[in-house]
Amino acid sequence: MKLVIFGLGYSPNLGDGVIADCMAHAARDLVPGLQVVAVDLSGRGGFGAVTMANRGRALKILSAMPRPLRHMLVRAKLGRMLDTATPRWQEACQGAGAALIGGGQLLSDADLNFPLKIARAAKVAREAGVPVAIHAAGVSRNWSRPGRALFAELFSTDLRAVGLRDAPSIAAWTEQTAGHPPAPGLARDPGLLAAECYGPAPRREGWLGLCVTDPAILGYHADGAVAGAGPGFQAALVRALAERGRKVLLFCNGAEEDGRALAALAAPLADLVARGRVEIAPPPERPAQLAHLIGGLDGLVAHRLHACILGYAYGRPVVGLGWDRKVESFFASVGAARFCLSDPAVTAADAADRLIEALETGIAAPAHAHALTEARQAVAAAMAACGLIRPGGS
Repeated sequence: MKLVIFGLGYSPNLGDGVIADCMAHAARDLVPGLQVVAVDLSGRGGFGAVTMANRGRALKILSAMPRPLRHMLVRAKLGRMLDTATPRWQEACQGAGAALIGGGQLLSDADLNFPLKIARAAKVAREAGVPVAIHAAGVSRNWSRPGRALFAELFSTDLRAVGLRDAPSIAAWTEQTAGHPPAPGLARDPGLLAAECYGPAPRREGWLGLCVTDPAILGYHADGAVAGAGPGFQAALVRALAERGRKVLLFCNGAEEDGRALAALAAPLADLVARGRVEIAPPPERPAQLAHLIGGLDGLVAHRLHACILGYAYGRPVVGLGWDRKVESFFASVGAARFCLSDPAVTAADAADRLIEALETGIAAPAHAHALTEARQAVAAAMAACGLIRPGGS
């Protein structure tokens, strides 16, 4: 039996790889011996593959262009990539029992990027006669008219289920698809199963983490104001935590632009690094490395959703910095809305104090256990909808 997962498993932003790994882990747990084939929607064949050099600069150039010109350029570039990748995708779907499309904010239309990729995946699945389920995806309210037409290719497949990761995504999907069946339901993010997937993390007791993200990338993808994006905020936050007697590990999720932002923090924090109060972790190269890095900390602050989810999965107190409603939605869903700071005027001292409060509060065990159970059940529901397992069973 074979399951195909269309996602971003080899993305340099390793949070996407966490999703793919955890989805595959949960599926294999349900069906021992299941063959799981990961298909990267950006055409990557493994970690380290580069699909866009100087991505940050390219996005700045695109954002300055009129939308029709952006769409024309993206169609041309992605069309070539998708034509090259399609034979591999067709091979992956041959003999498959089902295909899951999802994890991450895939149903978003940033200059037709994901609409083009998902439309091609839908075409391949349809031609292979493979049942399809959308699983744990996020939906943005930004679909252009061409984007809607491309996403509608999903409805030409044998689409069995639509599982979305939060209530705002369900509302956005329903509005932008005019309520086209099947009706969407909630599906918890598979990343919540990271501690089960990757195993125990080596502990770094006494250390807090700051996940460093390039503010320019946040601004390009944000659906609202970005909290903690001002000049010097990250360095000021580290100093605020150091003043409170804490040691801080700086890290990133692996994306190239985040790695540059991480390296740039070394100079303004050189005195704390020299005193052993701050360390800068090399950018991780695999999802498991990111998971173990985060899971070993006492707590962390992050913009990146999957840094927050990994922390929560390992039972570590987390403070999220808002820039996209998906971050707010996650914290609200686990009863921790107070620990998501979305006000763009938030100060470094505010964020430091809130992390100390999160450490003192801890994570509610019943809510944590319930969230993980729901994540497992969501994978089972998607596989049952596609006929790989019996409803409610294995």
